[in-house]
Amino acid sequence: MKKCRITLSLVLCITLILSVAGCGGNKDSSKSPPSDKSSYKAGTYTGVSKGNNGPIKVEVVFSDDRITSVAIKEHNETPGIYEKAAERIPADILEHQSLAVDAVSGATVVSTAIIEAVADAVQQAGGDAQALKSVAVKKQVGKAEEMTVDVVVVGAGAAGTAAALASLEKGANTLLIEKTAVASGAGTLAGGMFALDSKQQKEQNKVVDKEWLFKKYMETSNYHANARLVRTIMDNAGKTVDWMIENGAKLVLTDPGQSGQKALVGTPATIHGYVEGGSVALEKLRKQIESKGGKIMFETPAEQLIKDDRGNVTGVIAKKADGGELKIHAKSVVLATGGYGGNAEMMKEHFGEKAKTGLIASATGDGLKMAWGAGAAEFGTDVAQWYHYMPNPDLTGKMKDPYDLWDLTALPLLWVNNNGQRYINEDIVFDFAYGSSAIYEQPGASHWALFDQQLIETVKTKGLIAYADLYSSFKGKKQGFMEFNEPFDTDTNYKSTVTPFDYTPTIEEAIQSGVIVKGDTIAELASKIGVDEKTLTANVDRYNGFSRKGVDEDFFKNKEYLHPVEKGPFYALSTSARGLGTLGGVKINENIQAVNDQDKPIPGLWVAGNDAGGMYGNTYITIEGGTLGFAYTSGKLAGGNAAAYAKK
Repeated sequence: MKKCRITLSLVLCITLILSVAGCGGNKDSSKSPPSDKSSYKAGTYTGVSKGNNGPIKVEVVFSDDRITSVAIKEHNETPGIYEKAAERIPADILEHQSLAVDAVSGATVVSTAIIEAVADAVQQAGGDAQALKSVAVKKQVGKAEEMTVDVVVVGAGAAGTAAALASLEKGANTLLIEKTAVASGAGTLAGGMFALDSKQQKEQNKVVDKEWLFKKYMETSNYHANARLVRTIMDNAGKTVDWMIENGAKLVLTDPGQSGQKALVGTPATIHGYVEGGSVALEKLRKQIESKGGKIMFETPAEQLIKDDRGNVTGVIAKKADGGELKIHAKSVVLATGGYGGNAEMMKEHFGEKAKTGLIASATGDGLKMAWGAGAAEFGTDVAQWYHYMPNPDLTGKMKDPYDLWDLTALPLLWVNNNGQRYINEDIVFDFAYGSSAIYEQPGASHWALFDQQLIETVKTKGLIAYADLYSSFKGKKQGFMEFNEPFDTDTNYKSTVTPFDYTPTIEEAIQSGVIVKGDTIAELASKIGVDEKTLTANVDRYNGFSRKGVDEDFFKNKEYLHPVEKGPFYALSTSARGLGTLGGVKINENIQAVNDQDKPIPGLWVAGNDAGGMYGNTYITIEGGTLGFAYTSGKLAGGNAAAYAKK
């Protein structure tokens, strides 16, 4: 089956067989009294539920009155996120004989999937899964504690991990705390980071011109970006890449456009991609932190900054994994909690109801709220990372295999909004940031991608290359790295686009789910997608006229991509803007210090990564690796500066 890498695709499939002993679950199961509602038909049953990336299967063994074993047999979940849930959830179910166990923070989806798979097995065994979901799990709250360090870093994603490691290297006693049980920030899923003058760029004679990049950043932001901050990040990004490699992270320089962004082909090479994936890279950096004497505490959410009488930030009040309070006294605090993309209420406040939430559920604005409470100015709260496109997520959940539809969302098809109007030059699709921003501005942050039977017949004989040649320029110079912890490369991508593929089964399944609508005529299609028949017909007819002439008189689309929509039946694919997260909130200066409304630094407080405002205007920069490069570089600078301040 074709698996084109034009778009986000399946996360790397790994099959792990975990015994109960491997999950650590058998040790206490015999001590827990069974629920008085527990009654089973003894035996072994296989339960199935839907995980983040596919089905999760568990094997559950029952006696007459209790669950005696839980083993995960199949899954396709993301390495680095999956393991903690696979260890803890089965063990907790066994210990408490309950399905009301807490999800592992940072791995909520897979935790819930394991619980539901066990629930499926419970039902098969004649048990009452709903009753087990009501069995209370008692927990003891731990004692309050205090500790003192030089620097405390809040958030163990890319920015926070870099900050903690840099702080240690400056000789500061450093503590890194993280609210989730696993490090699951955007840095674990991203593909790579930008830089201008890394060793790899110098060795390959691909050093990026600073004047070009500086102007690119400033023009894209309409000069809302902090020029001094932009220049500081630019001057240090290459050093950050080299430093990360020295500390075990494997990165490789690739040419622009290798991910399917044809608009970027031929521009300077900025992106240094993860060779082993973000989860592995960050784990290696965390091991360096521990080897250098630093301490890392997971499941320790920060709740409040501590300030002295003069307004200096002097520590953090957090909650330990056991629920007890932890007061951390420190001379410097670095906040790097990932923005607020996972906070539905804040997203609605700043972007409207149509925005929904980003990919990182744990990024709920904790750092922003703490910094604002300490007097930091608000800046950049209106910047989201709209990047790429996705089939309507509310509908694709009904499909067994929706991933081939992602390829269609990334083609320059005819786009109409939810009023049936064509609204943009569709070859903007080749720049993921611009294209996604355009979709977001439409009603519902979505549109319909229209195509006809001719596309299906053409791709069936010629492949997707007939509609978009994205990878021919990379023939003979293979490029690739890992994104979403999955490997991809241009050779594989090119092959997938030139390989004939029959979309018929995928489209039939999509029609059943509702993500694709089919009509024998444009009028019928209009009726089914709920738009005015005359409006849609007029827009399609006008577009077809441009296609026949080879000239787009409205939006100047390249004639290469003017494919008429005239051979029925006709199809409309429901497509949404894809929001990865938010990119700001706290105003910082070029030293990565939080500042107040008068741009005066707040003593003792640094803010890095997606919590920090000032690097963008109102949209994401179209530079490959921009966000991750800023996260690591701002984190490294914040950590070093925080350590220097603490040592004074």
